[in-house]
Amino acid sequence: MTTEPLKQLAAEGVSLWLEGVGHRRLSSGELTGLVTSHGVSGVSCAPHGPSGLLDRSDYRARLDELSSYGAGVAEAARALAARDVRTACDTLLPMWERSRGADGQVCAAIGHTRDVRGALAEARSLHWTVDRPNLLVRLPADPVGLATASDCLAEGIGVAFGPVYSAESYELVLEAWLLGLERAVAAGLAPGRIPAAVQVPVSEIDTAARALLSAHTGRTAEALRGRVAVAVARLVFSAYERRLDSPRWRELVRAGARPHRLVWSFDGEAADRLSGGLVAEGTVQSLTAEGLRTLSATVVLMEGDTLSGRVHSAREDLRLLADLGVDWEQRAKELGTESPHRQYGAWRELVDAVGAAMEQQTGR
Repeated sequence: MTTEPLKQLAAEGVSLWLEGVGHRRLSSGELTGLVTSHGVSGVSCAPHGPSGLLDRSDYRARLDELSSYGAGVAEAARALAARDVRTACDTLLPMWERSRGADGQVCAAIGHTRDVRGALAEARSLHWTVDRPNLLVRLPADPVGLATASDCLAEGIGVAFGPVYSAESYELVLEAWLLGLERAVAAGLAPGRIPAAVQVPVSEIDTAARALLSAHTGRTAEALRGRVAVAVARLVFSAYERRLDSPRWRELVRAGARPHRLVWSFDGEAADRLSGGLVAEGTVQSLTAEGLRTLSATVVLMEGDTLSGRVHSAREDLRLLADLGVDWEQRAKELGTESPHRQYGAWRELVDAVGAAMEQQTGR
């Protein structure tokens, strides 16, 4: 297995994160090994990970302990998830400290995202329970998530926005991010110590766009298959560059602020097709374990920076898509609406699994 494509990405200043990290990869030492062997420098935790692992002895012992303290089902679920998140943070904390916060981030989702008050309470709870500076609380890019994210940043809590499916949605994220940092500065906090990231799920965008194009034939439709996700990413990157050239951002820089990380996430099936088109210094490619193996074993032609200065071709691709009668912005809004429900659904699955396990243990 060659890691040459990964070395090429590192040479271009692209960081590599691992998607879907849960208890198994943490307890087995796999994450530590990937940090050493493949240069993994960040983690996106599996959504409320332990639901499939509650038959493990260490989880059963922890559940017994939580039950003896009188913990309820939801409280126990939060404690189990937070323990794995803390372990991931500790694994990457040396990298966070060496890079002064540039790398070593760990993203973890909360369960409640239906109203700002509840979401903020959950974000604070996760932040305080994990108690590590490299934690980023994942929040959806919908109105509740954006408002909660601004409140979190204003309190010094790191945030991972997303998923983001369009440049238009990303503009709203930028506003929430800047507003949160400005409030943090006004409160006397150091903005350079408040990490942030924005996740763009290019694999999911690619799959959704291909589904929309499946009803179309002809040269244009065929040419656009596989190009829509990269076009969206390039438009997002263009908006990122514009905002970092604004007077508002320069004022925050004078206060010590640092740019957020743009994270392109994709799976194994799309790794070799999409990786080369998502290269720019300071960005992140976040892959599943399958994607990491695929990219490590595949010859990928890297052309250097493939995001900067590509806005015109990206706009043309989306214009051609619209000419076919495909409204990507509408589909992006639908995907953005579905995302918080999936996040909450993953949380409910964990709570239900913990409840069943606690009931089983109580009945023994």
